[in-house]
Amino acid sequence: MDPWGARQVFTGFMLLVGCTAATTLSVVAGRALIRGEIDVRAALGMAGMFLVMGVWLTFAFRLHLTGIYVNDRGVRLRHVFSTRTLLWSRVTGFEASPALFLGEPTSRLACWVRTTDGAFESAVQRRSRRVGWRKENGPVLDAADFDQLLVRLADQRARARLDRGGVVSR
Repeated sequence: MDPWGARQVFTGFMLLVGCTAATTLSVVAGRALIRGEIDVRAALGMAGMFLVMGVWLTFAFRLHLTGIYVNDRGVRLRHVFSTRTLLWSRVTGFEASPALFLGEPTSRLACWVRTTDGAFESAVQRRSRRVGWRKENGPVLDAADFDQLLVRLADQRARARLDRGGVVSR
């Protein structure tokens, strides 16, 4: 199975369950309101439940999209709560360094993007058997897949340098 696929199937399943539950709740609440079977307090409770479902679905959808995206213009680092786009002209390389949690290193390595403005951590991490703090905020790849990711990112950067006549790396 594709190492990216396992997480996508799980988060996709969460999204499907949430959409099914929201649709079912909408139909049940709509029928009850039309028939006059529920009062205003119950309707407000259902509205609160819709709000919780909406937040949960948004979180599940964002979790599903975390990762590193590359195109001819640059690299996009998508996290659960933020997205950062870096142009190829600013990217100087990619490296595996410890992921940070509350400013402290964790037991897993993350893919970091080095730029002319500093380094930025991605949500993609390398699986580790070491004991310690771990961040569960994105895809976790086996060692071989993680190393292949770094090679592919470096190749993509090299292609972008050739297409643009070269990039100065500092």
